[in-house]
Amino acid sequence: MKTITILLALFVTITLFAGNAETEKIRTKVIPTYGMHCSGCEETVTAEVMKLEGIKSVKADHINKTVTVKYDDKKVTLEQVKAAIVNAGYKLTDG
Repeated sequence: MKTITILLALFVTITLFAGNAETEKIRTKVIPTYGMHCSGCEETVTAEVMKLEGIKSVKADHINKTVTVKYDDKKVTLEQVKAAIVNAGYKLTDG
């Protein structure tokens, strides 16, 4: 009986883990961004991008002119992230 209980618990754990892996696909992208000049600009971009469902983290960097974002591509697209940056008042660059 103890062996069956352990096997059942293991099966449930594996099933739950596999289910989470399918529903969440975390991507990390660095998006070149123009127009950020200070930490206030970074905060503005971060706040706008964080409004999107599926965003795990945002790091806006005005010195390197980039926005690094971790997101669940099952819930939000890269295009939506870029649109949020533009909506915050900044431009996207080619690099």
